[in-house]
Order: sequence, then C-alpha cells, then structure tokens
Amino acid sequence: MGIHTWLLSGLPSWPLRHVQPQTWWHVREGEGLYEEEFAKENRVVGVLWNNKRDSGLWFAPPEWRECRLGIQLLPLLPVSEVVFEDVGFVKDLVQWTLPALERDGVGEGWKGFVYALEGIYDKSTALEKIRGLKEHDDGNSLSNLLWWIYSRG
Repeated sequence: MGIHTWLLSGLPSWPLRHVQPQTWWHVREGEGLYEEEFAKENRVVGVLWNNKRDSGLWFAPPEWRECRLGIQLLPLLPVSEVVFEDVGFVKDLVQWTLPALERDGVGEGWKGFVYALEGIYDKSTALEKIRGLKEHDDGNSLSNLLWWIYSRG
C-alpha cells in the first residue's frame, strides 16, 4: 500500500475522531453522560475504562488538574484546535484548572498546556505566561507553544 492510499484510507473515519474525545473525555455539566456529582467536580476524565471512569491518572491524583488537561491535549498539534473547538468549554476547562497551578511543586511543563488552551481565547495573557516558563514538557517546546499562540486567529 502506498503512502497516499494509506493516508486516504483514514479519511472516512476523520469526522468521528474529533468527536470521540469531546464526547468521552470532555465533561460538561448538565449533559447527562456522567453522573451529576462527577460532572460538577470535573471538566476532563483522567482514565476511561470499559466499565468505569477515574478522575486521577496512573501518575497523578485527581487534584493535579493540570496533568489531566495536559494529557488530553498532548501532543499540541493543528488538530488540537478541532478537538478543543468549543471556546466556552475551553474557558471553563482553563478556569477549572488554573487554581491547581498554585499548588507547590507543579511542573512548569504542565503549565504550558494550560496556557496553550488559554491562548484560544486570551492570546496576550497566554503569551506572557508562556514566555515566563522556565521549562517545557518532554512532549512540548517553547517553539511549539509560540507557534500555537501566534497561529490563533
């Protein structure tokens, strides 16, 4: 199979691929997919199993919201703007996550993902925060974050 045939073979499923994370991992109050208490306290799912969902990750407790946001955004690519196309949800997710960044010991790398999403609706504030980062996640870089911010509409 040639590269073009291989690439084209994935196109029919593309419309569903960006809806799946929005459906299963993005938590919105009042949608009814998850029980009310869970939806009230969460904006993203940590781990989704076939028979349950967890708020934490295998490497982070539920309180580490920045990790949950980051793991759902990684890697930060052009398609990320499709997965996170609902600006209202993005604002809600970032506001839900920001208080966790005040915790002692929060990794600079995880902050970068929060600021990247903040850049969808507040480019100048996000850019200022990104420029203040001293480190970046292994799956990210300053150049990638700058590309993301400057490529926002």
